[in-house]
Amino acid sequence: MALHEKKLDFKSHIVMIRKGEQYQPWFLQINPRGEVPVLKDGVKIIPDSSRIIEYLEDNFSNGGSRRLVPLDMGPEVRQKVMHFRTILDQLPTGIITVGSFYHPELCHNPKPPFIKPVRKLMMAADENSCQKLKECAEKNPEHKAVLLQKAEFQEQKHKIVTSKEEYVKVLNTVDSVLTEVETELGSHDQEKSDWWLCCEQFTVADISLAALLERLKCLGLEHRFWIPHRPHLGKYFSRVQQRDSYMASVPSGLSHLGEVAKMGYSLPLVMGSVAIAMVAISILLYVQRRR
Repeated sequence: MALHEKKLDFKSHIVMIRKGEQYQPWFLQINPRGEVPVLKDGVKIIPDSSRIIEYLEDNFSNGGSRRLVPLDMGPEVRQKVMHFRTILDQLPTGIITVGSFYHPELCHNPKPPFIKPVRKLMMAADENSCQKLKECAEKNPEHKAVLLQKAEFQEQKHKIVTSKEEYVKVLNTVDSVLTEVETELGSHDQEKSDWWLCCEQFTVADISLAALLERLKCLGLEHRFWIPHRPHLGKYFSRVQQRDSYMASVPSGLSHLGEVAKMGYSLPLVMGSVAIAMVAISILLYVQRRR
C-alpha cells in the first residue's frame, strides 16, 4: 500500500510460505529470520513492514512521491499520526490470526483466504513450526542463533494462541485501540467529514489501520470490533476499500482462487468454502524496487 501511495515503480517476488521457501538458504541470506516482507533496493536490504515504510519515507518523499507522514501540518498532526501508527503496529497480528483458528467460536463467518481447509493447514504449520525452526537452525549454522531465538518466540506464541483466556486478552487490547480510533474518527465535525484518521491526507497511520481492518474482516472478527457498534470505523473502512492503493494491494479474486487450488483443494471445495480468495499468509511478498 505504501509503495502504491507513493507511486513508486517496483516489482514483487512471491515467497511461497506454504512450501517453506522463507527458510531456503537464498532467502535466509536476505533475511536470517526467514520473514516477509523484505525490500531490496540495490544492495540495501530492509526487512519488516514498519522499517520498510520508514526507509521509503526517508528516501522517496520528493517529486511525485508524496510523504506518508506530513511535515507541513504542524507538530500536533505529526504526533497524532505517529501515535496511531505505533499503537496499531504494536498489535500482534500473527497471534490474532492464528488464535482465531483455535477459537472459531469467537469469529463470525471467516472469509477468504481463511476458509476451513486453509485454517487447518495453518494450524498444522503452527504446531510444527517450532520443530521446523530448530531443524532449519541445524541445517543453517550461520543463522542458527537467530532461528533458535525465533523458535523460542514461536513456542511462547503457541501458548497464547491455544489458550482462550490469553487470546481474549489480546482481542481486548485490539478493542481498546479501536475504541481510541473510533473516538478520533467521531471527533471529525462536518467540515472534516472527508478526513482520514488524523487529517485530510492519507497517512502511514491509515495504512496501518487499513491493513488491520482487512485482516480482522477476513478472520470474521468485524462483528466483534465494528459492526454495528463502531459506525465511524465501518464508514471509514468502506472508504478505504475504494482507494486505488487498497485495490492494487489486495489480490484479485482469480489470483486467490489460483493460490487456493495450488494447495491441493478442488474447485468445488473452494467454491463451497465461500472462496474466490487470496492465500495472503502463504504468498506474502518480497518486493524489489526497479532501479
